[in-house]
Amino acid sequence: MKNRSIKSGVKTGILAIAFLSFAVGCSKDDENVPKPVEDIQAAIGTFKGTIHVAGRDYYNAIVMVTKEGDDLVKVAAKSGELYSAVTPKVFKVQNISNIHISYSGGPSGSFTYLLDTKSLVVSTEKEAAADVSFNFEGTKQ
Repeated sequence: MKNRSIKSGVKTGILAIAFLSFAVGCSKDDENVPKPVEDIQAAIGTFKGTIHVAGRDYYNAIVMVTKEGDDLVKVAAKSGELYSAVTPKVFKVQNISNIHISYSGGPSGSFTYLLDTKSLVVSTEKEAAADVSFNFEGTKQ
């Protein structure tokens, strides 16, 4: 009887060690798996490039991208410039695989920020008669 109880205790001990090893092993694996980055903060800042407004190009133009919410960015031209009359636009964007932050296919236009080159391409559409649409291509300053 005593022999059976020792064997049972050894089996229980082995099972407990195996279970703990598995649990610890799984938690270490979870730490090594990269978590998806969904933050849009990288696209926030000042950009310098070319803005196209009403058939005219303005070089060394400045636009600012500000964060308006967890997934909203606002694009506006620098005030006091010849191109400043463009209509600021708000885009609902998302971080795609930490490669680019973008929005497209909506009535307001398109927004693409490439993380590796820090470049921004924005194209806006008129949504009201008074809107002044624009296209911008530039890099983060």
